[in-house]
Amino acid sequence: MTMRITALRASLAAEVQSMEAILDAAANDNNRDLTAEEQGAFDKHKAEADRLQVAVGREESMLALKASAAKPIDIGGAGGAGAGGRVPAAVQEKLEPGVMVGRIALSLAATGGNDQRAMANHAQQTFGDQTGQIVANMEQSTNTKGGYLVDTDYSRDFIDLLRPRVVIRNLGARSVPMPDGNLTMRKKTAGTQAGYVGERVPAPTTDMQVGNLNMTAKKLMALVPITNQLIRRASYGVDQMVRDDLLDSAAVKEDQQFLRGAGSSVAPTGVRNLVAAGNVLAMTANTNLVTVSSDLGRMTLAVKNANVPMISCGWVMSPRVREFLANLRDGNGNLVYPSIEANGTLKGYKIAETTSVPDNLGAGGNESELYFGDWSQFLIGDTYQVALAASDTAAYDDGGTIRAAFSNDETVIRLIEEHDTQLRYDRAAAVLTGVTWAP
Repeated sequence: MTMRITALRASLAAEVQSMEAILDAAANDNNRDLTAEEQGAFDKHKAEADRLQVAVGREESMLALKASAAKPIDIGGAGGAGAGGRVPAAVQEKLEPGVMVGRIALSLAATGGNDQRAMANHAQQTFGDQTGQIVANMEQSTNTKGGYLVDTDYSRDFIDLLRPRVVIRNLGARSVPMPDGNLTMRKKTAGTQAGYVGERVPAPTTDMQVGNLNMTAKKLMALVPITNQLIRRASYGVDQMVRDDLLDSAAVKEDQQFLRGAGSSVAPTGVRNLVAAGNVLAMTANTNLVTVSSDLGRMTLAVKNANVPMISCGWVMSPRVREFLANLRDGNGNLVYPSIEANGTLKGYKIAETTSVPDNLGAGGNESELYFGDWSQFLIGDTYQVALAASDTAAYDDGGTIRAAFSNDETVIRLIEEHDTQLRYDRAAAVLTGVTWAP
């Protein structure tokens, strides 16, 4: 029920956001009235918002009544005669973020993920009443065959843990809710100009241009094999390890896709392919202190000249490029950028280092890329919904070698999360290509 309330609230927020986008579009167009088409869309969103508001109130009332009754949840298959294997209501245990995802994954793996009563029994016996109760109430995924949906609250905890592991999330990218898998909002395609006017002189027409920004949920799948011996010895330490393995798998792919993904109907587009063509700059030849400083300045200037807010600015680079800049010295032997080692900044802006920026690009296989931007303009539409499934007969790719879980006495956990990406302003970031800097 908690998951239903969270989903309803998220849907309500999406409807309100759509209504605001319609009003903003009219306001940005000289405060004109809504067109007939816009009014129709607004009324449709308003009617749905009213319906959702009533539904939220109904669910909240029911939840309050259930809490007062403290009715046990019947998961079946345990306890004495007539007991029905009930998991009694209990005060919720304070859990470390994301741990519940690990516990659910282990319960799926230990029981094959096919019998929810068996899963709930295992969860209750291994981790206690709270986990058993949550597993017993999980819903099966309708768009992920064989999977179970993790409660939205715990899914959100898990996704929030990706922030420090994914460089663009860590630099300040904005995560926006996309509960229905789709989101449309306004984006700025050109800057705003203002002017002074005299008395009774009409206000000048601004040059701000806007367009539609559309995001559609793309499915990220991560496979994590776990030895059955480890599952049989599941403990409070193992659930955290499984959580971290799932996080690492998802974070590596997010990092790669959010930076350089070409984008398609099934995968989000990375910043490399979202920035304006004019903000893709080529490294100056004949690398020396002057050309390096010039290239860094060209990048920051390209973003500053776009009049973006400069709220969460930072650099993204490969370890090789970072080492080069950290060790760059002037003619007197002094470090040019001592702040890199001192506090992890370059020209006053935070540095994010990741191997997801390759060093083997270009014809010679020795080129890299450097990114700078106001990452608050990079939007990640998150459905905040994680689906888990388990199989002890699946096969998986292990660095080019196909391995069979059954032969290795393993169980493969499959995690699916959904998101999409967009730049609110395509000049909010700059990319330097052909970078051959090396220490």
